[in-house]
Amino acid sequence: MGKIKRLFGGLNMNWKRLAAFAIISGVYTGIMAMLPWVRGTSFHDIAMSFEWWVLFGIMIITNSASAKEAAQKCFVFFLISQPLVYLVQVPFSPEGFRIFRFYPGWFVWTLLTVPMGYIGYQMKKERWWGLLILTPVLLFVGFHYESFLSTAISFLPHHILSAVFCIITLIIYPLCLFENRKLKRVGLMISVAIILLMSMLAMADQKEFYSTSLMASGSNGIEFDDSCRVYLADEEYGSVRIEYDEQLDTYMMNADLDRDGETELVIESPDGTKTVFKLIVENSSYDLIAQ
Repeated sequence: MGKIKRLFGGLNMNWKRLAAFAIISGVYTGIMAMLPWVRGTSFHDIAMSFEWWVLFGIMIITNSASAKEAAQKCFVFFLISQPLVYLVQVPFSPEGFRIFRFYPGWFVWTLLTVPMGYIGYQMKKERWWGLLILTPVLLFVGFHYESFLSTAISFLPHHILSAVFCIITLIIYPLCLFENRKLKRVGLMISVAIILLMSMLAMADQKEFYSTSLMASGSNGIEFDDSCRVYLADEEYGSVRIEYDEQLDTYMMNADLDRDGETELVIESPDGTKTVFKLIVENSSYDLIAQ
C-alpha cells in the first residue's frame, strides 16, 4: 500500500513531467481507440469512459503544491492529452480530421477540470469536507463499475478488467488520500456500500444487444432495394436485412446486433458491385463509416 500511496502526494509532478504524462496518456488512448482487436474490451474503455481519467486527475491534484496549481495542471493535462487522442487517429481514419467532431464534449470536461482541480485540492486538508468532496467521485466511479459489471455478467469476459479496476480504485482512494483514521474508515465504508449497491444493480440490469435501423435508401449516397444483398463480414456480430417501410415509403437496412466490436457491412447490388462500410458496434449505439 505504501508504493501505491506514493502516487497520491509522493511524486514530483513538475510541468515537464506533467506534459510528458499528458502526451503518453493521449497517444496510448488514441492507439487503443484504433486497434480493432481491443474494441469491446477493457483496453478500449480508456477511450470511451472516465475511470482512468479520474485516477489521473486525482494523481495530479494530490501531487500539486496548491489549489491554484492543481487547477492549472489538471487543465493543461487534459488540454494536451484529449486532442492527442484524436490527432493520433487522423492518419489512420477514413474521416481524417473530421474525427475531431467527437472532441467538443471532452473540451467541456477539460474546462470543468479547473474548478474540479481547485476544489479537489481541499481533500489534502484532512477535514470532513474532504470526504464530502470525494464522495461524488466515488459515486461517479461506482456508476462506471455498475455498467462494466453488468456487461461482464452478460458478455463475459468483456469489460471484466475495467470492473475490477473500478473496485480497486474505490478502495484505494479513501485509504490513500487521507491520513486521518476516521476519514479513512468512513470513506472505506462509503466505497464498500457503493460497491455492494452497484453490484446488486448490475445483477438486475443484464445487458442485451439490440435491433436497429442502420440506414435508409438514399442516405450516405447509397441507393438500395430488396434486389440487393446485404451482410456483415463477421456473422458473429449479428445479421442485417433490407425491408420496405410503408410509413417512410422507402427501403430500410435493419440489423439485429449481437455483440460490440468492429466489422464490415457489405451492400452487394444485382450486378455484383459492392459497397463496404465499417460498422462499429457499441453496447447501445453504432457508428457507420464509408470505406
